[in-house]
Amino acid sequence: MAKYRFRLQKVMEVKQCAEDRKKQDLAAAERVLDREKRRLDTLTSEGDECRQEILERPSERIDVVRELAGRARFRRLKRDVNRQERTVEHSNQKVDTEREALLQCSKERKMLENLRDKGLLECMREWLRREQKEVDEVARDTFLRRSE
Repeated sequence: MAKYRFRLQKVMEVKQCAEDRKKQDLAAAERVLDREKRRLDTLTSEGDECRQEILERPSERIDVVRELAGRARFRRLKRDVNRQERTVEHSNQKVDTEREALLQCSKERKMLENLRDKGLLECMREWLRREQKEVDEVARDTFLRRSE
């Protein structure tokens, strides 16, 4: 049987390399997203603690400087939380984009693998047909020799 040679093998290998790169890009984007979510959680908990401190201060004696500093810190944390939420959303979009790119690469590679498999199957069928034809010829020749 002649060895089957898939003409698009190099293209498939390039697609496989591209898919591997996309997997790495997705993993990196997911790591960034995870880091940004942890940062958001930290800022949120700091903001909650700051708000709780402001609410728990005794109302009889008010230290104006401390009160202003606490409120300024709370506003800053609120701004930081809002900024971090936008950063997390951007990171989420980046992960989605990378996931879609990986999915597209995987589809292209899978399509090429299917073409290769179909070609190999057709090659095997052709080989089996030729083999069967040879067997039939041998059987016919044997039959004709016996009947003579």
